Amino acid sequence: MANWRRKLYDWKIRNLAYSMGLGILLLAIAIYLVISHTGVNQQSLLRTKTLGNLDNISLPLAPQYLAENKENISSNIREVERILFAYTKGGQLGTDKIEVKTQAEIKSAVEDLIKYWSPLKEELYKIQDGENSIDDARSELEKKYSLFIKELGKVENLVERVNKEEEKNETFYTILLFVYILLLSSFIYWIVKYLILNPIYKISLSTRELAKGNLSKKIEYNSKNELGYIAQNINSMAEILKNATDFTTKIGEGKLDAEYQGLDENHDNSLATSLLQMRGKMQESAKADKERSWVNEGLAKFADILRNNNDNIEELSYQIISNLVKFMEANQGALFVLTEPEDENEEVKIILESAYAYERRKRIKKEISIGEGLVGQSVQEGDKLYLTEVPEDYVEIKSGLGDTLPRCVLIVPLKINDETKGVVEIASIQEIPPYKIDFVEKLGENIASTIASTKTNERTKKLLAESQEMTEQMRSQEEEMRQNMEEMEATQEEMGRAQTEMAEKEANLNALINNTTDSIILIDTDYKIILMNDVIKNRYKGTQYEKMKEGSNALEMLGDVRDEWKGYYDRVFKGEFLSFTIKSSVKGEDSYRHYDIHPIKQKDGTITGASVFSRDITKEKQMEMQREENAKKLAQREFVLNGMINNTEDTYFAINTNYEILVVNDVLKNRFKESGVDLKPGLSILSILPEDQLEKWKARYDKALAGEKLRIEEERELKTGNLTIETRCEPILDDKGQVIGVSTVSKDITELKKAQEEKEKLQKELDKLKGKK
Repeated sequence: MANWRRKLYDWKIRNLAYSMGLGILLLAIAIYLVISHTGVNQQSLLRTKTLGNLDNISLPLAPQYLAENKENISSNIREVERILFAYTKGGQLGTDKIEVKTQAEIKSAVEDLIKYWSPLKEELYKIQDGENSIDDARSELEKKYSLFIKELGKVENLVERVNKEEEKNETFYTILLFVYILLLSSFIYWIVKYLILNPIYKISLSTRELAKGNLSKKIEYNSKNELGYIAQNINSMAEILKNATDFTTKIGEGKLDAEYQGLDENHDNSLATSLLQMRGKMQESAKADKERSWVNEGLAKFADILRNNNDNIEELSYQIISNLVKFMEANQGALFVLTEPEDENEEVKIILESAYAYERRKRIKKEISIGEGLVGQSVQEGDKLYLTEVPEDYVEIKSGLGDTLPRCVLIVPLKINDETKGVVEIASIQEIPPYKIDFVEKLGENIASTIASTKTNERTKKLLAESQEMTEQMRSQEEEMRQNMEEMEATQEEMGRAQTEMAEKEANLNALINNTTDSIILIDTDYKIILMNDVIKNRYKGTQYEKMKEGSNALEMLGDVRDEWKGYYDRVFKGEFLSFTIKSSVKGEDSYRHYDIHPIKQKDGTITGASVFSRDITKEKQMEMQREENAKKLAQREFVLNGMINNTEDTYFAINTNYEILVVNDVLKNRFKESGVDLKPGLSILSILPEDQLEKWKARYDKALAGEKLRIEEERELKTGNLTIETRCEPILDDKGQVIGVSTVSKDITELKKAQEEKEKLQKELDKLKGKK
């Protein structure tokens, strides 16, 4: 018994499916057999409608109704003949053309009925052919018709009895089928409950704990069927999730070198692979953050050095190169500065201002020409040089352990606005990583700017000294200058008057540019802002552009759109006039602004800058977009309207209050084309109506225009026969309820009228028959 239960416990679910399928197949066969042998089927219904209703079908052939149906005698005979023939010889009956299945008992009864029908049929044909009159043959007809009806009653009783027997058979087979369905359902329920529902309940309880995060909960189900495999897989998944949870916990604690437990060399765990990839990316991100932090720290450090040592080029050079060598953990370094010749014929030289190695300041004076050596080559090309294969005679690095060659050398030109001011050379035993090279390049522009500023300061000191020397000379010339003061005072008075005029003109100009709603900016060819009006200053308040002012670089704060606007300005500096509209979001809201950018030219045609005028056209843009959207909607409505009025056989048109056609469908157009009239919108409907119809239809349109709804039914005479047309004229109202036109729809209801008349005629006959009964 236990062995049998174990086999059932391990029974594959697919075998259960096969068993259920077999049971369902047997059920389908049983249903087919029941349906094919029992029930109120098509044959029983057909017998009732034909043989069971043959007395009503043959009623028009009764002697008392024969005079009314004389013209239809042959068709009525054929209808009876078709039924009798089908139940004796076979054939199809009914509107659905159902094949008649003859039974011996019914066939025999119908053959007996035909014996009474044949004499009656011969007598009816004689009347149909005019051989006898109805009055002359009435007594004979009544006799033969009475015998036929009497025999027909036997046939109808037989049909009723056969139908009842089939109904009894149906009840028996239906009960048998119900018992089979009950047994099959009980079997399926018992098997499914034992093999599927109970195991699924166990799995559900365990997976519920798993969903709560209890990864130690195992599913206790050891079957060898599919659900057993699912339980094993869920247990494996729980183990995978536990390992993944432990791994991510360590990663969250900052242990980016944590190992993933439970993996072999050929693992196919995609979750573990994704987590390991995540760890790798986090390691890369941590490395990048460290490098970024190092660069930011360096930029801040050297910003202080450059700010505090900008009055002596030699001290500045030493502070830069010594701190740079230490910060980069290199071994040696040198800083070269380019000379600024006072004479055009004088050659630019590269002067070694300071060198540093292992905490020692190198007092070396060296002069290099542009293009000479690696340093001169770097200046000439304007690009960095990074060597990892250093020549043996290049330089030696000395330390307490002896002399050694550097493994790499980095030479970076110090440039500002594409103009080289100096060169930094770094030599290191260890290779210099790319982020440190990028740092030196970024720092180079700041160093170049400070070198230029320091040189300017030194020149200023020199000029100040020279000025002091000249002061002594000027004292000797003071008397001469005193004599010239009177002339200068007169000149100053004239200059004062000129300055007053200029101040008035400047005030008028400021009033002009500030008393407008447009934003105005003027820039020079170096992208430096010359003028900004109050409108744009107020617009930029509270935004990233708030710090823009006269003297600022117009491109520095543009961010992602810097290159785009630089392109606009460069085109204008070449003489082009630009006018365009773009989408703007200066204060976070989307708006549209129109820009006009023109070059500023001197009298000689030289372009010295650009003027930028802009204004907010958001409302105009939104109105334009709304108009386009409304146009699309109107076009869609027109397509829908055309589809509605043209996908019909009815005629449709609409007119306005001036009787002009607004809309007309293709059906009506084609009818008028046959008469040579091109019916189209704008044409007056009164101009195409015949004279005998004009007044009548105009009166109808006037009633509809007055708010009345008309329904008109008319007969039209055609060569092919008369037509009955139903026309509806209804007023068209606008959104205020005012009549703006009339819609006219005409429909051919000839067949509908005929059907109604036929229905009324049949109803009358039926009422007569009911009255007789």
